[in-house]
Amino acid sequence: MNSPFSFNRPLQAPDVLGRTSVADWLTSNLLKGQHSVIWDNPKTGKSSLINKALMQIHKSDEDPIVCRLSCFNIRSERSLYATVANTLFRCVAGTLGEWEQLATALLKACNPEISVPRLQDQEFSLFFPQELTEEAFGELARFPQSLALHLNRPVILVIESFHTLVQSSGTASRAFCQRLAALWKSMDKVTFLISGCGSTLSSGHSVFRDLFDVRRPFHGFAEHIPLGTIEEKEFTDYIIRSFSKAGRVISRDYAEMIYRKMEGHPYYVQYFADICFSNTKGYMNDAMYLNGMEELLDIFQSPFERICQDLTTPQICFLHALTDGVEQFSSREVLTKYALNSSANVYRVRDALEKKAIIETINKKPRFIDPLFKLWFKKRFCQTYIYW
Repeated sequence: MNSPFSFNRPLQAPDVLGRTSVADWLTSNLLKGQHSVIWDNPKTGKSSLINKALMQIHKSDEDPIVCRLSCFNIRSERSLYATVANTLFRCVAGTLGEWEQLATALLKACNPEISVPRLQDQEFSLFFPQELTEEAFGELARFPQSLALHLNRPVILVIESFHTLVQSSGTASRAFCQRLAALWKSMDKVTFLISGCGSTLSSGHSVFRDLFDVRRPFHGFAEHIPLGTIEEKEFTDYIIRSFSKAGRVISRDYAEMIYRKMEGHPYYVQYFADICFSNTKGYMNDAMYLNGMEELLDIFQSPFERICQDLTTPQICFLHALTDGVEQFSSREVLTKYALNSSANVYRVRDALEKKAIIETINKKPRFIDPLFKLWFKKRFCQTYIYW
């Protein structure tokens, strides 16, 4: 039968586990016009939480225009504004006549061409001239505010994967972000929800802290809403209940072991539970749990090996020490045992690992960001690696 565990797509609102107070907080913010920002590590449930909040907005008595888009394939300021305009058009206009009327009323200087769908899976689209005058560019940039005033309805603009847009803008990113922050602050009828990965393994340090910290372009613009964890009891109850619905049995001990082994990470807990569910025909036992753990590590063997290929020997030594529970990295004993050479080198290595988004420092203590990579590194990499 189909597995009850979902890990390869954002959950729809009714299926989202926990985080009820966070969803209520986000919903309240968006309805009262408070800009908000959510960032966290990959696959921690950001989109699922947004689904839950937007469902609550849909069920409320309010009637905002909710526009949701991802920046994963947006690489320029112009492209962002054009994508926002197209997405908003699709929210409020259905027929060619409605598209033409809205374009005439609100995008007169831009004078966009409207592409009419010829196939069933196509949609109406706005195409803008290659060269836009300053007036036309400003008109396009401020379209969300113009639409809200035109229809007398507030607009909620949900922009996901914002980090990809910022990272792709290169040396112009700071100037671009300053323009964007000033523009968005001027739109009093539009509420923004910005989300994305605080760090990525390919690009490194916290993009959002660079945007929202003091003296940064978006400082004071939006309230940061941390995801928080899904409580152990709620997750383990869900695992037990999901097994039971299929006529299979998992004890609370095993459900808790799955949760704790993955340190409560939603994606990995669901993935691990799914493997155990598939391997269980009646009752879950030790062999099924251990085999499931090895299968999960096998699945991620290749991507984790690629991560290690980009690590220097001192970085590997630092991670080895971290998996051994070392806290005083600059002690003479640790420097010698793990070939870290000096305290200055320790700081350089730690900073490099943070920029690669492999570790983060919480309360002055480094820790792995990815709990499964931590487990794989300890069980499979360190067991066979000799660095002196």
